[in-house]
Amino acid sequence: YRELTGAAVRNLGSLEASSKESLAKLNPQAASLISLQWIEDLEDVDKMKAVAKSSGEDPRIRTALTAKLTDALGSVYPPPLPPPAREPRNAEPQDGGDNPGTRSSAVF
Repeated sequence: YRELTGAAVRNLGSLEASSKESLAKLNPQAASLISLQWIEDLEDVDKMKAVAKSSGEDPRIRTALTAKLTDALGSVYPPPLPPPAREPRNAEPQDGGDNPGTRSSAVF
């Protein structure tokens, strides 16, 4: 599936006939040619997630899949990332020095 041409993707027909593993291997250019009707007809949540992962940033497909997966899962898809952990106010400086205003002398 990674090597499918645009014409081959347009002739896939129902995505229900493809495995979730195959759909996850579509390259983003090929996935962008998937018909919105095929996405609407898709009922398998794992296959929807596979297409979402392979479709890249195509806004047309992302919007359709996000709405469908949010409805199917009963929660926001993709799930929000947890907020970054905060350091306690009395944490020691990361540079290991006594003066919090100094910078590390590490060379990058």
